[in-house]
Amino acid sequence: MSFLALALLLSAAPSGSADVYALSQPAFAETAQRDLTQLQRYIGGMDAVMGRVRQNRALFTFKQGVVLSPEQKQTLLSTWGSLFAYFSATEGLRQKYWGFVKLAPTDGRHAWGFVLTHTALTALLARGLEFTALTLNNPQLETLFDEANDEYGVPKGAFMKFKLTSVHVATSTQLMTGDSWAPAAKLVLKSAIAADKTMAWAFREMQKGSKAAKDALLKQGLKLFAGNAADLVKDSSAHAIFPVQKDFAEWAGDTRVARIGKPLVTADDITRLVLPKLQPGDIIVTRQNWFLSNLGLPGFWPHAELFVGTAKDLSQAFDLDPLVSAWTKAQKEQAATFSELLQKRYPAKWKAYAEGQDFQGHGPIRVIESISEGVSFTAVEHAFGVDYLGAMRPRRPQVEKAKAIERAFHYQGRPYDFDFDFFSDASLVCTELVYKAYQPSAELKGLSIELVDVAGRRTLPANELVKRFDAEAELPVRQLDFVLFLDAREKDKKAFANDEKAFRDSFRRLKWDIAQQ
Repeated sequence: MSFLALALLLSAAPSGSADVYALSQPAFAETAQRDLTQLQRYIGGMDAVMGRVRQNRALFTFKQGVVLSPEQKQTLLSTWGSLFAYFSATEGLRQKYWGFVKLAPTDGRHAWGFVLTHTALTALLARGLEFTALTLNNPQLETLFDEANDEYGVPKGAFMKFKLTSVHVATSTQLMTGDSWAPAAKLVLKSAIAADKTMAWAFREMQKGSKAAKDALLKQGLKLFAGNAADLVKDSSAHAIFPVQKDFAEWAGDTRVARIGKPLVTADDITRLVLPKLQPGDIIVTRQNWFLSNLGLPGFWPHAELFVGTAKDLSQAFDLDPLVSAWTKAQKEQAATFSELLQKRYPAKWKAYAEGQDFQGHGPIRVIESISEGVSFTAVEHAFGVDYLGAMRPRRPQVEKAKAIERAFHYQGRPYDFDFDFFSDASLVCTELVYKAYQPSAELKGLSIELVDVAGRRTLPANELVKRFDAEAELPVRQLDFVLFLDAREKDKKAFANDEKAFRDSFRRLKWDIAQQ
């Protein structure tokens, strides 16, 4: 790569306040590896959304003047919202590592930073150009996408900014100059590519994304630039509740660097305010401001878990209950208690739950949740190491809660479902575990919770659990009771106990904490 090309990269580099390169070498290596894995998930998410865009192409290419049904608008907006979330997170990582251009090429962090930024850039351009092309000559669709969409954290005018990044001479220049630097980075990282599947994936993805982006630019670049010219010169100085570019990157970078491992909900909060109030079978919702989990799903609450307590808690809750004992004795294992049933039916899982530690080495186990590692037994250090936490209690008898927990044990060990497919049991997303644990059946009244349409896929965002709780809270037939709510604000850097009313209203909050006023 020429010094001129490197200078072009440097001059085009976005600026951000967070400096990942200020970390120690071990901390940088750990952070970069984790972020590369995250980037792979973000790009996989973009691909899943784009796949559904192609499946619904007719909906995205309707003729001007067609009146859209509410269902069609929902599909369009949820699809755009999902893509925007993945796009923004990918852009955040790209900007987080742009400082690599200031390092000497002989510095190992230089090559790592290049891989993260250029893989992100090629992915953004390839998907961004394809999606942008769909809106050409369709002001009606552009207007729809430029509306504010609080559920997905999409601010007014975001689509124009999206196009500004996807169809821009600066990013196109970065594509060309970055491609010329790739062979040198590949040589430096030769051993890492051979030893690490994710690094090998990055170079394959980089090449694939670059080719797709260049093909799009060669095929319709002039049309895209010309067709979007009017939008690209519009005033973009208006206040944005969720800044897509620089401010987002700085927020994501700062919190990931400065607050990794420092959740707003502290160990003391968990000991004093959370654990004393929980019972096995409770449904937990959480969010972490610095961990952009479930990006493609709408709403303030991105994650749900099932609280089971320790083995002792489980025994105290269910083993002396006559209805639970009657059920366990009627099972093929003829177990006298619920604890005995789980031990006989799932001996290895019971041992891991009752005696083991989670994947981070913490114990005792108190939660079953579906995370990127799969449906896992976790301790509170992971499950409750968050920034916001709410708990709801199903208004069901103990025997039904026992059956729900038994179902969760059955699913434990299955992979995480990054495609959010609720109609497959082979893998499960976080809310899918909770949903299927309490799903009504012939032997379980359970919880009746409707799935919603997100980007053409029936699924259940965690936010919908709180939304349903709020809708039923004052009804005699409500399905859930309030247990607790640890609220927080990123700017205050601490969590605090809040009331049921605040929890009921929480699902209406904007998706991103930095957007809270």
